[in-house]
Amino acid sequence: MINSKLSRFSGLTLCILFNLITLTFVEEVLSVQRDKLGYSNSAVAQTASEQIARSVYKKATQAVVTVKDGRGHGSGFIVSQDGLIITNAHVVEGSPSVVTVEFPDGKKLPADVMGFAKGGLDLAVLKVQKQKNLRMLGLATEDSAQVGDRVFALGSPLKPQFKDTFTQGHITRIKKSDGEIQHDAPVFGGNSGGPLLNTKGQVIGVNTRIITGSSFKTNTGMNFAIPVSKVRSFIAAARKGDVSQTSTLKRRKQREFIPISLNGQIINDKLAKENGFLNLYVFQGKAGQKVVIDMTSKNMNPALGLYQAIENSGVRNYQPIAQNDDKGAGDFNSRITTTLPADGVYVIEAKSSTRGQAGDYSLRAVVKP
Repeated sequence: MINSKLSRFSGLTLCILFNLITLTFVEEVLSVQRDKLGYSNSAVAQTASEQIARSVYKKATQAVVTVKDGRGHGSGFIVSQDGLIITNAHVVEGSPSVVTVEFPDGKKLPADVMGFAKGGLDLAVLKVQKQKNLRMLGLATEDSAQVGDRVFALGSPLKPQFKDTFTQGHITRIKKSDGEIQHDAPVFGGNSGGPLLNTKGQVIGVNTRIITGSSFKTNTGMNFAIPVSKVRSFIAAARKGDVSQTSTLKRRKQREFIPISLNGQIINDKLAKENGFLNLYVFQGKAGQKVVIDMTSKNMNPALGLYQAIENSGVRNYQPIAQNDDKGAGDFNSRITTTLPADGVYVIEAKSSTRGQAGDYSLRAVVKP
């Protein structure tokens, strides 16, 4: 009886061992086959979420451009194969009638500023001529966006060299009164006019403004986009020529030149949408004076320009003397050090290096011996 039980136990043990050896062999064979086919652990671990993000980027990247007007930059996106481009009004407000659009591959094309949305809507339309087969973005159906939806932003944040930057987040709020989309996909100045996309790579909004933290590099997660319903209506109006030839953004009355002395006194001021994100200061200078102008801020990226006012036949023109964006590597404040070429009136232009960025700043100007 004992021998019989031992015999059955031994047989069972051998059977289990055989199965384990067989499974090990099969796993080794499968592992070898995966290696031969080029599979890797990272590829096997790729999630559906990653696949969606990559698909959206691949679909959208060639249809998003950097918009440059010689003074600053923003983003835009193509909505027709023949070169119709949507951007923010504040990106091209006050620009020449022709701006430059740059594609992710570095190709640059001239684009006509065709017009602006009416009623104070922050949208403008550009047109690249003699194009037939440009990549374009489709528009999502109206009211398809919901709080909690995953979204993607594509554009040129901060500086043109950061073009084709792709970020993602979620819709955190939709304003009931006008459908404005609030989201937390990281965007910064320079993203203005770029698309906000859904998981299908369709446009659900146009990124238009942000709220920044204590540093201009800090995104609070409170970013806002014009909803696709308004974008669609604007495109339809633009095709009919029903656009304004000038920006209709609401602004306060044009600010007068603010006097500034050259004694180093600090002026605290701010840039805001109401003043066009720009302040102008004026002083009387003398030939040979070495002037140092500083603009500092904790919540935006300052930029300075210095111009000489020149009267010619009763018309005042402004000749550029010096410009500065960053003082140096890692220092995003702005400083101009220059020698004035002649006696006369000079104007300091205080703004942000990224169009549409608001914030507080301090300004001082001093003559060095």
